[in-house]
Amino acid sequence: MEHTTATRRLPGVPTLLSLAIALGCGTLALPTLAAPAAQAQVYRFEIPAQSLDAALAAFSAVTRVQVLVGAEVTQGLRSPGLSGSYPQDQALARLLAGTGLSATYIDRDSVTLERRQGDDAALQLGATMVGGKVLGATTEGSQSYTTGALTIGKGEQKLKDIPQSVSVVTRQRMDDQNMNSLQDAMRQVTGATIKSYNSGSSLNDVYMRGFLVDQVQVDGVSQMTGQGDLMTSFDLAMFDRVEVLRGPSGLYQGAGEPGGTINLVRKRALGQFALSGELSAGSYDRYHSTVDITGPLNSDGSLRGRFVTAYEDNKSFVDYAQNERPMVYGRLEYDVTPDTTLSLGGAYQKNHSTPAFGLPAYANGKLLDVKRSTFVDAKWNELDEHVWESFFEVDHALENGGQFKTSLTYRDAETPTRNFTWSDGAVDPATGASSAVAYSYYTHIKTLGLDSFVTVPVEAFGRTHELTVGAEYQHLDKDFTYGGGEYFDTNVFDPGSINIPKQKYEMDNGNWSKSHQYGLYARTKISATDWLDVILGSRVTWFESDAHNANAFFNNFNSTETSINRKVIPYGALVAKLTPELSAYASYTSVFKPQTDVNAGGQTIAPRKGKQYEIGLKREFYDGRLNGSVALFRIYDENRAELVANNQYYEPQGKIRSQGWETELSGNLTDNWSISTGYAFTMLKSLSGEDTNQGTTITPKHNFNLWTRYEFADGPLKDFSVGGGVRAVSATYYKRDVDFVQGGYSIATAQVGYKFNQNLSATLTANNLFDRTYYERVDSSWGSNFYGEPRNLTFSVRAKY
Repeated sequence: MEHTTATRRLPGVPTLLSLAIALGCGTLALPTLAAPAAQAQVYRFEIPAQSLDAALAAFSAVTRVQVLVGAEVTQGLRSPGLSGSYPQDQALARLLAGTGLSATYIDRDSVTLERRQGDDAALQLGATMVGGKVLGATTEGSQSYTTGALTIGKGEQKLKDIPQSVSVVTRQRMDDQNMNSLQDAMRQVTGATIKSYNSGSSLNDVYMRGFLVDQVQVDGVSQMTGQGDLMTSFDLAMFDRVEVLRGPSGLYQGAGEPGGTINLVRKRALGQFALSGELSAGSYDRYHSTVDITGPLNSDGSLRGRFVTAYEDNKSFVDYAQNERPMVYGRLEYDVTPDTTLSLGGAYQKNHSTPAFGLPAYANGKLLDVKRSTFVDAKWNELDEHVWESFFEVDHALENGGQFKTSLTYRDAETPTRNFTWSDGAVDPATGASSAVAYSYYTHIKTLGLDSFVTVPVEAFGRTHELTVGAEYQHLDKDFTYGGGEYFDTNVFDPGSINIPKQKYEMDNGNWSKSHQYGLYARTKISATDWLDVILGSRVTWFESDAHNANAFFNNFNSTETSINRKVIPYGALVAKLTPELSAYASYTSVFKPQTDVNAGGQTIAPRKGKQYEIGLKREFYDGRLNGSVALFRIYDENRAELVANNQYYEPQGKIRSQGWETELSGNLTDNWSISTGYAFTMLKSLSGEDTNQGTTITPKHNFNLWTRYEFADGPLKDFSVGGGVRAVSATYYKRDVDFVQGGYSIATAQVGYKFNQNLSATLTANNLFDRTYYERVDSSWGSNFYGEPRNLTFSVRAKY
C-alpha cells in the first residue's frame, strides 16, 4: 500500500524541517549517502528529552539539515534527547533511539526517516516529501510567525494544550516588522493596548483585557513593574521571542494584575558559529543597528557564547524629542555533564532622551487641532536611564524525560537625571494660552527574582501524567524622590515662543518601598482519558512590604506595612483533545494582589481579589505551522484602591467586570505566505455603579491587528517579497468631568523587500501609509494627549553568515 502527500516546503531557508515518510525494512544505522563534508562536521547539541517532533526541530536548527517525515509517523513518539558534541549522523541516530525509526540521507542537506519493517503501521512511503515544518519552542532560524511550544508556564507546552489565550511574537516577525522595543511588539499583540507617557522614549504601560500588566517575566522569572516602568525593557535584539498569556496567571506569577503576563525569552548561545547584523534608517532621522555573534568557545563545544549589541538613535515626529539607546547582551553556557547546563550572562542599556509629554486640550473635552510636531514642553527636557541585568541558570534533563531548572535574575534600573516640564493647564480657545509645570525626579528600582521548579512524567493507572512543583521568590526595592511644582506660561498656537528657563529642584518629596514575595506552586496534568486532560494547580503566597511617604504636595506623610500569610491561589482546567489537531478547553483562575495604599483613616486598603472564567477552541493546521484559536472570557476584579478627594487618600472600588472574546491566527498559510492576525472584543463595566478610569476607558471595545508577508519563489518577481497590515481600534476615551474621546481609526502598513542572496536582504516599510491623523492616547484638558505617528518610512538591510 502506498500513500503520498503533497510537498509543502518553506521558501529559501536551508534550515527548515520539512516532512516525508519512509516505512520499510532497515535499522537505526545510517547509510553512506551523506556527503563526507557533512559527516566530518561536529556540532554541539543541548536537546532535552521531549517529543520527537521538537527534538528533530532542534536538530535541524543546529545542523541546517532538513529532516523529512510525516507527522502521523512521529505522533506520540518521544526522543531521549542529546547533549554533547557529535557529527550530525551520530546525533540523529541518538535522537531516534527507541523510536523504531531509521534515517536515510537523500543528499548532504536532507534526510528521510523510515519505520522498521513489521511495525503496525507498515506503510511504505519511500522518500515522499510532505511539507510541514516541525517547530520547537525556539523561533530563531525558523522563519515562522508561530512556535511549536511556549515556555511561559514552566517547561514546554504546545499552544493548543495551554487552557488560556496565548500569543507569540517570533524572531522572524520582529525582524519583518522592524520591532525594536517591547512596546513595538505589544502594539501588534491581540487585545493589547499601549498607554504612552511621552514621545521620544519608551516610557509606557501595557494593558490587556482592561488591566495594567504589572509584571514582566524574563525566561520565566517574574520582575515587578509599576506605572511607566516598562521603559526598563531592553532592546528586542537580545530576545528570541515574546510570549504573551492573556488573563491572570497567579499560579506561576503570584500576586498581580488579572490582565495578562508577558514572558521575554532571551537568545541562547548556539553550538555552531553564526554572525548576523542589521542596519536601518527611517523618517525623522531614526537609525537602528545590531550585531549578533554566537558559537562554540572550546574544541568540543561544551562552552558556548553569545554577544549581541544594538544601538538606536531616534528623533521623533515631535519637535525636539529624541532618544539614544545603546545596549549590549552577553551569555555563556557550559555543559557540566551531558544532562546539565549552566548559563550566566548579563545586559546593559542606557537611555538618553529629550521626552515630550503630550499636549493639553480644551476644558470642554475638545482635542487640539494643531501640527502633530507641536512641542509645548521645555526644550531642555532630559531623561537619563541606566539599566543592567545579570542572570544565572541551571538546567538539568532528568533520565525519565523530566526537567529541573533554577533561574536567578537581578536587575538594577536607575534614572539619575530626569528634569522636565509637562503641560498642566487647559487651553484658552481664543488665545491658545496654557501652562506647564516643572519637576526633577530620581528613580532607582532594584528587583531580584528566583524561580526553581521540577517537572516529571508520572506513570499511573496505565497512563502518563505530568507533575510540576516549584518555588519562587521576588524582591522589589524602589526609591522615588522628586521636587518642583513651579508653573510657567505656554501657548499651543505659538510653541516657538515658549522659553522656559532650565530648572533643577531639590528633591525632598517622594516615597520608598520594599517588598518580598514567596511562593510555592504545584500543577498536575492528569490524563483522565485518551481525549481528556484534567489540570489542577495551586499556589501558596506570602507577601510582605514596607512603604514610606513624604509628599508635601499631596500632604501625604505616612508609613505602611502589609503582610499576607499563606494566601492560596487555586487553578483548574479541562482540555479536551477532540482530534489530534483540535482541542477545547475551560479554565478557572483566581486573582490576588496586595495593596500598600491607605484610606482616609490611614489604614492599608485590603488586597484586591477576583477570578476569571475562560472557554475556548484551539487548532493546529499544517502540522503546527499555523495555529488558530478563539476564546470567551469573563473577569471579576474588586477592591482596587483608587485615588479620591483631590488626591488626598484612596478608597477601594467595587466590583469591575471585564468580558469579551478573542480570536487569532498566526503562522504560515503556504510555504511562502506568513500571517498573524487577531481580533479582541472587550467590554468593561463597574457592577457597583461607580465611575472608574482603571483601564475601562483606554481599552477599545474592538481591537484588530493584521500583518502578512508573501515571498515570491519563482517567476519575474523571484526573490521579491511584499508585506502589509492594518491596526484598527474603536473609540477610546478618558472620563473626567467631561469625556475626552478619540474616535475609532485604522492604520495601514505596506512593505516591499528583496533577497539578494541567502545572506543579504533588504526591506522598505511605509507605516501609517495613508497618513491618518489621530490621537494614540487621550487623557485630560491639562495634558497627556498624544498624537499617533504620521506616515513614515524605514529602510532596513539584514545580513547573516
